[in-house]
Amino acid sequence: MTFSFRHLKDIDKNYLLKKPFALFASGFFIYRMIDYIRLITNFELMPLTKTTFLLILFFTCIFSYSQTEFPAFGIFSKEEINIKQCSFDPEAEAIVLLDKAVANYDDDYRLITDRRIRIKILSERGIDRANIAIPFYSKDDFENISRIEAYTYNFDGRGQQSSVPVEKKSFYNERTNSYYSLMKFAMPAVKVGSIIEYHYISTMKSYSGLDEWRFQSEMPTMKSCYLLQMLPTAEFVYTVQKRSDYNITIQPLPTDGRVYFEMNNIPGLRIEPYMDAPGDYLQKVMFQFSAYLSTYGSKQKVSTTWRDLAYDLMTDKIFGSQLDKDLKIDEIKLLTANESTATGKTRAIYEYINKNIDWNGVESKFAVDGLKSVWDRKKGSSGEINLLLVNVLKSAGVETYPVLAAERDFGKVDTTYPFLDRFNKTIAFVIADGKQYLLDASQENCPPGLTPYPLLNTTAFIVDKKKYNLIKISPGNKFYKNIVTIKGVMDTEGQLTGEARIQSYEYARQLRLNAMKSDKKKYISDRFEKPYEGLVADSFFTAPPESDSLPFDQFIKFKQQLSESGGMTFLNTNLFTGMEKNPFISSIRFTNVNFGFPSSIVVEETFKLPPGTKVDVPEDKTIRADDKSIEAFKQVRFENGELIVLLRFLQTKTLVTAENYPSIKDIYKKIVDTLNEPVVMRLPD
Repeated sequence: MTFSFRHLKDIDKNYLLKKPFALFASGFFIYRMIDYIRLITNFELMPLTKTTFLLILFFTCIFSYSQTEFPAFGIFSKEEINIKQCSFDPEAEAIVLLDKAVANYDDDYRLITDRRIRIKILSERGIDRANIAIPFYSKDDFENISRIEAYTYNFDGRGQQSSVPVEKKSFYNERTNSYYSLMKFAMPAVKVGSIIEYHYISTMKSYSGLDEWRFQSEMPTMKSCYLLQMLPTAEFVYTVQKRSDYNITIQPLPTDGRVYFEMNNIPGLRIEPYMDAPGDYLQKVMFQFSAYLSTYGSKQKVSTTWRDLAYDLMTDKIFGSQLDKDLKIDEIKLLTANESTATGKTRAIYEYINKNIDWNGVESKFAVDGLKSVWDRKKGSSGEINLLLVNVLKSAGVETYPVLAAERDFGKVDTTYPFLDRFNKTIAFVIADGKQYLLDASQENCPPGLTPYPLLNTTAFIVDKKKYNLIKISPGNKFYKNIVTIKGVMDTEGQLTGEARIQSYEYARQLRLNAMKSDKKKYISDRFEKPYEGLVADSFFTAPPESDSLPFDQFIKFKQQLSESGGMTFLNTNLFTGMEKNPFISSIRFTNVNFGFPSSIVVEETFKLPPGTKVDVPEDKTIRADDKSIEAFKQVRFENGELIVLLRFLQTKTLVTAENYPSIKDIYKKIVDTLNEPVVMRLPD
């Protein structure tokens, strides 16, 4: 059976989750009964604090609702023990048998989540799934993970089980950045057929940590369920994102202030080339505050419209209130003193902040510590850097607005409801001399006029009390553009010696400069050696552009021993295009194909051949999509002992839906096959 994922949502905006007085009434009856039992029995019990009481009530409620639906920890059915293959995802190397969580609060209104996960290992490749990493928000100790219990269960031929626990010393925290950490541990004695099961408690300081529940992961999931207990002082709205033909159980329990969600038999969602964020296709439910009770008992609504969200943010002390403060930055004032136009001021200020304020690697929307501290320490998150940019541009008289943005890897924005958590960063929107700019000063090698690559084909929100608006972000007239010039000489043994110049413009310039800075050795290997059999780079050097209007120049000298068969030598002229293989080989595509930008590649090659060489010159060939959005051209000439080759590739389409995947797969196969078709030669003896 095959599956086709679509980005479809079931929106339940009217589900406001409430916690009425009824639960408290029944709860305090239980509390008083326990006191009475203490009195008449004179039995010494542990001190019964309010927290203890709520935990007793919590687990009593959960037991009454769902305890009979789930197997106990470490107890397995014959079906689970005997599973050899996932029936609804046959290629899976492991399967999640159960992912179950119950969320509640304590007397301090902390969000406490009790979670249990059970996984069956189906193949050797699946053994890596036994390396567990639990992410949590560790900044300011907002969240902690406790009471971890983990076992590996194995079964002999008679179905008798044995268990091996994870020792306490094997649990350890790993800090990933200033915001997040991982609780990590490895399950012991894991092999094909093992079932691993672990349980933990997540404690967050408040319900502000309530975000979403994911029913789906890379592994197929047999049963995933979430039971949420709501605060008595708040209301939430939730949105369900799922494929239309997948069933979901949603059971509101209004008298108890709870809601239950469950999905079953969900295939895994795997990473595919040029896909949008996996979160855009995951089956999940998302939560956000809609209202809360004030200390006076009145209901206060929370950002239920985009207008409300804009107003709330612009009055927030860590967002909008930062934008009108005079930071008294003399360097900026001197920098713009000689700029007479808004465009000149924009460029000067952007380049200064981009080069002088370091990004700390964290994406954010706010300036928690204030913009002055960001300037003083010359370092900050994306939100802090870009709010600083907005502040300084506004103070220079440039029309500028903060913009909430969601990078493609973070996920799509639900435009039907103002979910703040659907955005992962703040950027700047500038109107200067009649032109519009989207600026992200935390990006490297991204000059004004080039929309940041991670934001292409996304939706953003301009935050302003009057001019608030949702906008679509596109690359405009900017391309991923490479011009390649190759000159080479071939000897009678089929040894090709050559040199190439690659000029990278716009998005190619930005991405290649960043990749070079990250790992030069890997950059050379991945782009100039690995894709070409027998090719060795003798030397490689670059000429960093002096201005953002100039290309990134790369120069390579190389040697390549050409393949030979039956007295014929074969030259593959598809060099340094980046299109050596078709990225679309899966029989079915679950997700959209999002290229981000349009592409233009031109390759001009001249090879001097040994005198007396005979060449089978192929005909000119053009491959073109029906809608003319993708086109490739190949031309080969043999003149005066030189082989002259021209390759062109042009693609203007940047987004292809999953339904149209077969067409993009087919056209790419034809193009790559054409580009890779070798020129056949007979070299002189």
